[in-house]
Amino acid sequence: METTPSNTFTSHTDRISAKELSTLLKVSGSLASTMDLAEVLRISIESAAELLELDTGAIYTLENNTLYLGATIPPLPTKFPDELRFADLNQHPHIRLAAVTRAPVYLEDARKAQLSPAEKMIVDSRRLISVLYFPLVLKELVIGTFILGTTQRIRKFSNEEIDLCHTLSYQVSLAMANAQLYQKSQQAIQDLTRGYDDMLLAWSRVLDMRDHVTDEHTQRAADLTVTLARRMGVPETELGHIRRGALLHDIGKMGIPDAILQKPFTLTDEELVVMQSHPVLAYWLLSQISYLAPAVDIPYCHHEKWDGTGYPRGLKGEEIPLAARIFAVVDVYDALTSDRPYRPAWSKGKATAYLQEQSGKHFYPEAVRAFLELVAD
Repeated sequence: METTPSNTFTSHTDRISAKELSTLLKVSGSLASTMDLAEVLRISIESAAELLELDTGAIYTLENNTLYLGATIPPLPTKFPDELRFADLNQHPHIRLAAVTRAPVYLEDARKAQLSPAEKMIVDSRRLISVLYFPLVLKELVIGTFILGTTQRIRKFSNEEIDLCHTLSYQVSLAMANAQLYQKSQQAIQDLTRGYDDMLLAWSRVLDMRDHVTDEHTQRAADLTVTLARRMGVPETELGHIRRGALLHDIGKMGIPDAILQKPFTLTDEELVVMQSHPVLAYWLLSQISYLAPAVDIPYCHHEKWDGTGYPRGLKGEEIPLAARIFAVVDVYDALTSDRPYRPAWSKGKATAYLQEQSGKHFYPEAVRAFLELVAD
């Protein structure tokens, strides 16, 4: 039998106890501390069970008439049917009734109630007796439901307990909505970032082609630079910027005339000055784009040398940004071990010997050491 609170739940006129108020405040604080939907759902069902002193429960989210199981207490058995982790709302008429009426639905003894096959599977697998279906409502929209129950005896719920459920469900609904909004915004950011990065990869290929490099040198160097940076302890939050900087390391060459960039012979002193301006051109371009400004270190500084003899600013030692120091090792190694129109590829042994010889001169010694360990693995 299912009915609404007005004529099913026992009368209770006491105010919320200090313990219950403390629990609600704790729940509010816990829900406010996370934007992770899975964590919100876990906190929610554990809090509902604690408030009502129940031994089992589940929380479902509801989207487009589809129920998605979010969390349970106790945890689900490994053999719990997959079809009940998400299901059509119409397969769960008691949840549907709670959603339609926006009011709790109560089964005094689920073992004797008329149940759909899907409901019976849940009741039997969780050994439920008394069951309370409580909708989670946000601005008249039902976004989920609690299923709370007993496994030992029949249990009635007082009006005070239903009021507690209303208070909790309001908190939970807000937290769920915030977490879902955050999740969608993060997905949108990821999609936008992926789109930008695909565009940068395309740019890098065009730059390679303009520089007569057709073997995806830039993409390989970018991947290897990220791997080396991670190995050297660079925080994950910085690796995206490092990858973008590596992909765009020669973006400044867009401003170099073809007559100089593609000249097959030795450059004159005047032409060399123009060629060596490409890191500065890269800085001027990328520093004006907020998304790419954090990636500017490699395009601006990858031609600087550890001993201070590089360009464009003659930076020395740790004056050179770490990302540029790491990339320089990878860039030179990949270029040396790749075929070029003007020379065949070097062997791995010859290239690593060159890196060792230039450690402390051209290259940051620690980056050389870490790189040699990496390619030896």
